[in-house]
Amino acid sequence: MPKKIVTLAGLALALAVLLPAAAPAADGQPNFTGSWTFVQHRSDDLRQKIAAAVGPDYTQNSKKSEQARVWIRGWLEGVIQDPEKRILTIEHTPSEFKSGMGDEVNVYYFGREATGTGPAGGHVKVTVVWQGDQIVTEEKQVKGKGRIRAVYTLQTGGRSLQVDWHLEHESFKEPLDVRLAFDRAAK
Repeated sequence: MPKKIVTLAGLALALAVLLPAAAPAADGQPNFTGSWTFVQHRSDDLRQKIAAAVGPDYTQNSKKSEQARVWIRGWLEGVIQDPEKRILTIEHTPSEFKSGMGDEVNVYYFGREATGTGPAGGHVKVTVVWQGDQIVTEEKQVKGKGRIRAVYTLQTGGRSLQVDWHLEHESFKEPLDVRLAFDRAAK
């Protein structure tokens, strides 16, 4: 069962031990382990993408899904507004993948589906797989159509990381697709 340490701050992970930038993991796969700093100018325009897909920062009616939508919007905007959420920390072994920003840790286990808690509450099925040299995580709502999919790709030389993030929720106008760029943090 994946452990998800959730705090009020949002999406994140505890600091990991930094390894040499381009060193492959012991199993021959790329090594994503380390701290990564968000690079806004190489990323999609998060404010624009969030506004277009998620909608306004206030509830439009009394539906519970509207409260979740506004909470998710605030959670997403944290990457832009909170300096602590601009650091992505990753640690992985052959059996697990830990990833997060700020003070929340998401733990995924290779080779098995598990259950966790989604960003707006509720239960999600959680998986992580290698697809070639990429790591792909997915969280799907057990009840509902919500889904978060993240594709982690090390760029040439291992000094930069791209995360392609896809988020669906029943209260969104459209799915949110963003490309986030990170550079390996200095030791």
